[in-house]
Amino acid sequence: MKDLVLGGDGLIGASLVRSLRAAGNDAHSLDLRSGCDLRSSLPVPLTDYDRVWFLAWDTGGAKYIESAQEQHQIYSNNCAICLRVFDALARAKRPFLFASSQLAGQPNAYGLTKLLAETWTRQLGGVVARMWNVYGWESPGIRSHVVTDLVLSALQGGEIRLRTTGKERRRLLYKQDCAEALILLFGGGLVEGDIAGPEWLTVLDLAREIAALLDVPVHPGSGTAQEVMIDPGEPPPGWRPRTPLREGLQQVIEEARAFLTREGAGR
Repeated sequence: MKDLVLGGDGLIGASLVRSLRAAGNDAHSLDLRSGCDLRSSLPVPLTDYDRVWFLAWDTGGAKYIESAQEQHQIYSNNCAICLRVFDALARAKRPFLFASSQLAGQPNAYGLTKLLAETWTRQLGGVVARMWNVYGWESPGIRSHVVTDLVLSALQGGEIRLRTTGKERRRLLYKQDCAEALILLFGGGLVEGDIAGPEWLTVLDLAREIAALLDVPVHPGSGTAQEVMIDPGEPPPGWRPRTPLREGLQQVIEEARAFLTREGAGR
């Protein structure tokens, strides 16, 4: 197989590219991080590839996608990506998978553009993969997700201070498990599938797991955060998560330590 992964340098995309190559496929990535802005150009013909994986998106953790100041830009970026990519897919007529989210349809720019893209995918005959709370190490910043932020808080500050009470729940799934599920879904002949971790976990319980691994205290806050309690449907046939939460968190901690070492050396 010759695979093109749009957004192949991101949290999920990089794991997907590695998994496809490990399976013997010829996998290529186009990503803003490596200089390809899909809002304005698609530099390769999609007809050169057997399959297309549409993961490129303006996304991030709750602090980003729920920010009132970011809504216009998220709408603008994701609509521009959709127009460029779906137009090319309609002309190329290649099999493709769109990476959606449990938050598709939520009343913000992220959720509504995901819903738009899900509908567009079905109209063109593609596969829709909905994902719940995928985690792994990622570069910290405004777009980083809760696991990265909590780990860095513990490593840099010697404690974890939550902005909220931590009662909001998430269904966490390690990035490598997600990549394996995507491959099974796309190759299994289904048109839709849900990809999620095994159980709901509060952010406070997550913080306590990280704190136990790093021997630091946890201080809950007083704020509240969005909680979208949508249970996933049936997973891709033959798939189940293989990475226990503690093992995945330990991997994030190791990568965070390596990042901090590099940052320190660069100063």
